[in-house]
Amino acid sequence: MAVKLEWQEPTNQNVLTLEISRATTKFGSYSIIEATLNATSDGDAKSSSNTWVTSYIDSSGTKDHWYKIRFYDDVESLFSDYSEPVTGQQEIKLCSVDEVKKVINTVGRFTDDEIFDAIIEVEEEIYVETGTPISSMWSNIGKNRAGVIQDTYYVGEENIHRIDRVFYGTTTKYEYFLDDGYKTNLPYGMVRLLSVASGGPELNTQCDIEIRYVPKIYNRIAIYRVAKFLLEQVDYAIDGKTSKKLEVIEKRLKNLERILNERVAFMLSSAYKNYDPIYGVNRKKITQDFDRNKYIASTGW
Repeated sequence: MAVKLEWQEPTNQNVLTLEISRATTKFGSYSIIEATLNATSDGDAKSSSNTWVTSYIDSSGTKDHWYKIRFYDDVESLFSDYSEPVTGQQEIKLCSVDEVKKVINTVGRFTDDEIFDAIIEVEEEIYVETGTPISSMWSNIGKNRAGVIQDTYYVGEENIHRIDRVFYGTTTKYEYFLDDGYKTNLPYGMVRLLSVASGGPELNTQCDIEIRYVPKIYNRIAIYRVAKFLLEQVDYAIDGKTSKKLEVIEKRLKNLERILNERVAFMLSSAYKNYDPIYGVNRKKITQDFDRNKYIASTGW
């Protein structure tokens, strides 16, 4: 997935370039991914005829990467201090720029920025429709048949797109983060809490776990809605007629939305008692079979 970074305009008018570095952990080893990115729209010194560059898309970035930037003063020949590290987790999207590119030909038609902006707009519409989070489950912390407190929990479905947030505790819950407090097994819909020594919680049967996640179908719908959004712009600009490519995209999108509608209707009619009416129908309680979790989640981490 792509990660879009944004920063404030520099106050130093002598800045001509900036440097972006990336790491897999917040305090890990950072590597430069952009050594001389222009700080202005034309690469010249800041003036009334140009604008500051305040964003960058890392097409190979993921939500697990950490970034920091620094500016270069061309007059003093000095770098500024590094910014505070920020994580791609702050820019989680329902689909990526690369995923859209696999569905439609974007070469010479749309920039990565334009695709990313379309993703943002489509994603906002989806969240208006579904609410936030899209899906959420909670479960009591339990033991297996041997009486051992368990660290692996099933969200309620397999082949999910992403885990958004994980909370743990009693009435007061604390948020844990990927690789610091838990690991994910997306193909099998599992979350594994790390040990206390690795940054995870101290497991206690008096506590609950709450997991917010995105089912795979919403990722697919987001991809095709973005593709439709972009192709509609092209068709309108050319002659106002629907192209064959747009017809294909609309057909695939309609099929995905039909599957989703049938799935939601089934859940509401057959399992409503498991849903939390206070937080909405997208939050359900999952009864865990820990012995089954063990062998289902034995691979995929």
